[in-house]
Amino acid sequence: MSRKAIIVHRIIASAGWLCLVWQFVFYLAHWSSLPEEPGIHFDRAQGSTVFDVYASKMYGFYPHLITVITLAANLIVTRIIGREKLKLGLKVREKGKRLITESIVITLDIMTLSTAGFFCCWTAAVSVQDAGIMEHSDLPLSAGITLIFAAVIFQLIAHAVYRERTAETVDLSPEEKRKRRLRFLLTGSSSEPDSGMRHRLSLAVSWIIISGLTAIGLFVLERLPKDDIADEHHGQAWFANAGEYLDKRLVFLPFIIAVPIMLLSEPFSVRAGRRGNKALVKLFDRIRLILALCAGWCEIMLFSEKAIHPAVFCISGALLAGAVISYIINIRNGGGK
Repeated sequence: MSRKAIIVHRIIASAGWLCLVWQFVFYLAHWSSLPEEPGIHFDRAQGSTVFDVYASKMYGFYPHLITVITLAANLIVTRIIGREKLKLGLKVREKGKRLITESIVITLDIMTLSTAGFFCCWTAAVSVQDAGIMEHSDLPLSAGITLIFAAVIFQLIAHAVYRERTAETVDLSPEEKRKRRLRFLLTGSSSEPDSGMRHRLSLAVSWIIISGLTAIGLFVLERLPKDDIADEHHGQAWFANAGEYLDKRLVFLPFIIAVPIMLLSEPFSVRAGRRGNKALVKLFDRIRLILALCAGWCEIMLFSEKAIHPAVFCISGALLAGAVISYIINIRNGGGK
């Protein structure tokens, strides 16, 4: 990365950490003036924002926890990408590679800062017990999303301008060129990703989802059920799909089912990798990631005491079936090794 890009990166990243410091200072400054059970969550009803959950003041640290996780993840990822520890496989000249790498790092910084800004609004609303402040929380997110789209367009332009034009790329068929363009739009690289990198990335993303949502779940578990003001269902949570109150520990049921399968898949994946069976490794990677995404979404719904739509299971089943079919086709075409 160039010196200017490093300066911009550090300024935006520092702004995110300053947001975290402000959250702590502002909330602690209002700690003594808060009631024992302040409003900590919001709902937009009939055009206005109101508190819909009242709980212990400790839950006011919820936005701080999410901000810490986001900032820490961004610090690790941007360092890996900025120092080119993760090979992106870009078929572009050196200047284009530098521009795209810098753009990705700064885009991640902007996403993180937008998230921190959103939770600053959350902290302010809880601290002064004014739910209306959350009506302004869309501003940092909207600004961040707009800048992200601009960054993606910039990266596509940089890739088109600085891409390497070798004899191989000149002779590509129109169909292969379309595939490469689509692959670049989805992954940031026009070449087939290295199997080892793909495996490590799939592994990391899957377990980040599991660990992150588990931490959040443990944090919010005590406040369930959220609408039980009279404490008639102590130790229980509302399960919208079942239509009744059940033991609150059952909110972790999706992870209880998914995590053992994910753990069992890893030794088989390692064994397939040692045998050079890349197609089987890819299958296990896809299964692990799909399970993590499906279970993670189900956990978010259960934490919120909302119903899990059947479409979630239909889509997950279709993705798993697609992964198996892709593996079978790959084997039949002799692409298993």
